[in-house]
Amino acid sequence: MRTSRRPQVPLDLGDFDLLLPRQAETALPKARQSLLEEALWAEAHRTVPCAPRSRARRTAWIALAAAAAVTAGAVIFAPGGSGAPGADARPPKAGAELESRAVTGLSATVDRISLAAARQPALEPRQDQYVYVESKVTGGRVDRTGGKEKLVVTPLHSRQVWHSPDGLKGFVHEPGHAFMDKNGEDLDLDPARETTGWGSYNSVKKLPTDPDVLLKRLYRWGKTGDPQADWTAFGEIGQLLEEQIATPEVSAALFKAAAKIPGVTCVDKAVDATGRTGVAITHTGPNSRQEWIFDRNTYQYLGQRDVLVKPYRGLEPDTVTRETVVIKRAVVNAKKELPDGTALRAMPNSRLP
Repeated sequence: MRTSRRPQVPLDLGDFDLLLPRQAETALPKARQSLLEEALWAEAHRTVPCAPRSRARRTAWIALAAAAAVTAGAVIFAPGGSGAPGADARPPKAGAELESRAVTGLSATVDRISLAAARQPALEPRQDQYVYVESKVTGGRVDRTGGKEKLVVTPLHSRQVWHSPDGLKGFVHEPGHAFMDKNGEDLDLDPARETTGWGSYNSVKKLPTDPDVLLKRLYRWGKTGDPQADWTAFGEIGQLLEEQIATPEVSAALFKAAAKIPGVTCVDKAVDATGRTGVAITHTGPNSRQEWIFDRNTYQYLGQRDVLVKPYRGLEPDTVTRETVVIKRAVVNAKKELPDGTALRAMPNSRLP
């Protein structure tokens, strides 16, 4: 839930201790209290915003095009997931160009984003409940009419997912998807043959809250500085931002770990799928650039998108290939149950039970 917009006012360092009482005076857990103090102290000392963009056009640099899909454990070809660039194609929009060069202000911006994450109320599902995420996404399909491949984008549309905490049960409702059942599809796994591992709520909850330790976990299949490993690590965090929830402490650690990935930058202006502008944390791969967009006043997460940085399968640089905006996260009691307690309404001739 977004908080009200408020101006950024420099903190009076002399009043710092008055803003955050010590553990004996607060009900916050010690780990979370320390996190809040660290982030707020950093914000007090570093108030430099992201540097303005240069007016000169950015120069694309080479990187790879596949990020591991955390929630599924593999690269997937589906709107709202993370697949090869070009799977979804959206025409360029205003503000699509971003600098590929490193810019100042990354550390201060990540401190503020981490503080905003630490302030969020924790959502803690029981093992018999479900994590619910509603979003707006763009999706695409390959049109082979006439023997030539052409990427066609679908309009921005709704996507709803339900995941059990262990990741073994789920449901997705995305009627705007070109090939999906308009009434939704089960995502259940067979526990005797399939495991979820990384990406389920249970596994995310156990992630370390030390950014350096967490970074090593993100690089479990590669080394820092390797373009493929850097891109994959950034992409895995991006997947968690889209369709999972994490404790405030883990969320803050994920952002701080992301800032340590080589090539990650901060840009002062980006636009989400609904036209809202904000600051962006970005990383560029061989073919595309992934942007996480945050409100510039509250530092709340708005959404993310992928933008081509070089020609790819007939598409030009600065083409937006995938977008998502998270509308709501909640904990519900059953599949197809909505946060208000009502059930997902089936369309005529529904195959839903």
